[in-house]
Amino acid sequence: MVKRLGTVAVAALLFAPLAASAQERATFIMTSSERLSGKVVFHGGNHENLIAGNLNLWINDKEETFPLEQVAVIDFIGGTPSNAELEALPASGHLMVMRDGSRRPGQFVNMISGDTVKWREPDGSERTFMIRDVSRIYLNASSARNTFNFTPSAAVATTGSAANANGSVTVKGDSAWTDTGIAVRRGQVLRFMVRGEVKYAPGPNDIASPTGNTAYKNPQFPVPTTGAGALIGKVGNGAPFAINAGRIVTMPDDGTLMLGINDDVTSDNSGAFYVTVVQR
Repeated sequence: MVKRLGTVAVAALLFAPLAASAQERATFIMTSSERLSGKVVFHGGNHENLIAGNLNLWINDKEETFPLEQVAVIDFIGGTPSNAELEALPASGHLMVMRDGSRRPGQFVNMISGDTVKWREPDGSERTFMIRDVSRIYLNASSARNTFNFTPSAAVATTGSAANANGSVTVKGDSAWTDTGIAVRRGQVLRFMVRGEVKYAPGPNDIASPTGNTAYKNPQFPVPTTGAGALIGKVGNGAPFAINAGRIVTMPDDGTLMLGINDDVTSDNSGAFYVTVVQR
């Protein structure tokens, strides 16, 4: 059951809703699959929508409030996402999909002034994006996939020593390269579904998601333009390439797919990425 606090409870919190001509509309797709649409309201001196763990919408001339953990998707454009978009959802954490089709892993922080999303990047920095540039924010991948009747693509056969029983590949942080056992051909388009994180150095904050720590790059890395600890790949002994947030890659050559960590010294690393490769 969706917990709705309504206008009375909001008033009790001493936050009066503010009106703004720039207010955008959103649909909250709940973990129960219920959909609720309205204007993105905001409160207080910081013009925030998310207050005390609750998101707020102006629906049918009144404000309604919903616990964040009950919202699976904040949808700004409607319609049904592509299968490729749903396949890209992370096993943990949030994903923001832009209207140009790009995807940003990270964490939803808030909506500000009715027209702006505040977003935390994998490196811990915070950025703002105009709602008019965002299509959807996924807060609960499992519920989102159930709501949109997601059917996964067939996984590419995995035969390497790193293969798990479920067909995924474990890419250990302290191994420069891992043989996936997957034979690929030039021009083949693959999608990489990735979860996990690695520590690329001993420091407590030296932690990377599959996109790497973009604040730290090094010309000695296998892919110098990509952040530390990122998931990278190569075919046979070919040139390494970034996999990064989109995780859709066209294979540059024929051979065996190798996956690795973007770091020049992996012996002090720990953690792992768990990768499922699917034919797009």
